[in-house]
Amino acid sequence: MKYKDFGNTGIKLSALGFGAMRLPVIGEGEQEKVDLENAVPVIQRGLDLGINYIDSAWAYHNGTSETAVGEAIAGRDRSSIYISTKNPLDTEVKEWRKRLDTQLERLNTDYIDFYHFHGLMWREFKKKVLPEGYFKELQRARDEGLIRHISFSCHDNPRNMIKLIDTGEFSSMLVQYNLLHRLNDLAIAHAGEKGMGVVVMGPVGGGRIAFLSRLQPREGRTVPELALRFVWSNPNINVALSGMGNVAMVEENAATADIVGPLTSVEEEDIQVMLDQLDGLEDLYCTGCGYCMPCPNGVDIPTNFLLLNYARYYEFGEGIAQSYNLGLKPAKASADFCIECEECLEKCPQNIPIPERMRDVVEQFSQEPQEDTDS
Repeated sequence: MKYKDFGNTGIKLSALGFGAMRLPVIGEGEQEKVDLENAVPVIQRGLDLGINYIDSAWAYHNGTSETAVGEAIAGRDRSSIYISTKNPLDTEVKEWRKRLDTQLERLNTDYIDFYHFHGLMWREFKKKVLPEGYFKELQRARDEGLIRHISFSCHDNPRNMIKLIDTGEFSSMLVQYNLLHRLNDLAIAHAGEKGMGVVVMGPVGGGRIAFLSRLQPREGRTVPELALRFVWSNPNINVALSGMGNVAMVEENAATADIVGPLTSVEEEDIQVMLDQLDGLEDLYCTGCGYCMPCPNGVDIPTNFLLLNYARYYEFGEGIAQSYNLGLKPAKASADFCIECEECLEKCPQNIPIPERMRDVVEQFSQEPQEDTDS
């Protein structure tokens, strides 16, 4: 495992971070919770292989993600593990501050290393975080030793990210960056110049890159490996978070993290081929994060996008059309049931024009042959 200086914090973090958003779960909806029996060993395997940065959040898996992290670090040297978590600005400041105490309990720790405003926007920082006292609460918590560093995760535009960076109030930031999503390049470089730590989410595009490319990388690489290598080749990025749901994924990514460094000429050529293949996909790029959900009309937005991408760009053919027409449609979860209420638009961190793209989904699959179910 390779380690990098984390901005000006004086901390060295593993190039690979453990994202605790995609742990194995049991139950659905409000009943969903992390399958601790299976998830905890996965996190612990990551720690055994040298990962020292684990990222969670207040709401992941209805709060049980933080519990899983707490169980995974129990009995280990806390000073060698760096815990990151987040708190969304969706409640009053007094209640928001109380969540920190709950998170410390869930995480089985006396302090949190990097405490993030979850999904911070510049307008929120100016109009809510500062004037309503949210920031003062974290400064007080830092003075009390409950947190070590104040950070933010962000899906705002790069211009506004730079404004947040220029406040000088944050030790690090968590933003999106990968082969498909390189819009944050300037903001990431600016953070590096200012001495901030930079962690990136979605380094392999939520798994989308793997199926969007037919490329067979050389040098024994897989497409996800090549995507990680691309991220780590950016000198301003310190940590790439990966949501790993099983031990095999942890071991594969950890092996890739052991060769962090400049891209080889072969890798550069392979990446260019991949970029050429992916050209023009920006309007359909969906990481499957689920922030757009739930849809008030029951449309499963991420799955609709997934099937459209499979059909258009991987040409999986009739089987995908059947998944849509015989699976999503009878469940009233298909794009046909989108009434363009636009509630999803503000929630989408990729700024995808979702209602417009849902029309594309309907058009795509209305042209596909459907299986005759009459017999």
